[in-house]
Amino acid sequence: MAKLSVYQQTVDKLQAKILSGEWQPGQRLPTMKQLSKQMGVSITSMREALKSMENQNVISIEHGRGIYVRNDPNSVNAMGDVKVKSLPLLSLLQARLLVEPEQAYYCAQNSDPTIIQRLQDLSERMDKEMRTGGDFLNIDLAFHQLVAEGANQPALEIMLKSLENYQIESREKTNTLPNMRTKASLYHQLIATAIATRDADEAKRLMGMHIRAMIEPLRRMEKQP
Repeated sequence: MAKLSVYQQTVDKLQAKILSGEWQPGQRLPTMKQLSKQMGVSITSMREALKSMENQNVISIEHGRGIYVRNDPNSVNAMGDVKVKSLPLLSLLQARLLVEPEQAYYCAQNSDPTIIQRLQDLSERMDKEMRTGGDFLNIDLAFHQLVAEGANQPALEIMLKSLENYQIESREKTNTLPNMRTKASLYHQLIATAIATRDADEAKRLMGMHIRAMIEPLRRMEKQP
């Protein structure tokens, strides 16, 4: 049996606490940092798990107030039946190609200094993990989410969020493509630089190239007998 990803294990643990009654409808949960520490996972993994559950209407993340179990018995009762079906990887990447280059464009246009610094930090961390043979899946996810945040385009963010539940599995697969980790690390550095220099057209072009670099080998593999 394939080992569950850290993300899925975290979702399962959170759901178990609600289904068991340990966390009641309407109850305020510990902070994201506290939950991350309790379950021994990174902040990024916890954030992804909580976002997934919020998308399923199981919890509510209220900025400035906290995280709450939704006071809706139907959501909680249906939680155990929620099964995320896999999407063809090529289809998912083609959908990302429609949204993420635009997000990179607007992120560079907005040029938020905090976002820029965090993107540069993440690209450096990703390069370090790549060179040492580490697992940079969470850093990869955090980078793309930060670009979406910096774009500040709610409609584009909603479109990308609809694919959120498929992102972990897809990245686990694309990271196994030949030389993909090296390419991804380089593209992230170039995208971070384009955003930092407010070159919106270049940021859009590079994000498109980054995603196409994953699409093309998949297309070639599909054509093989």
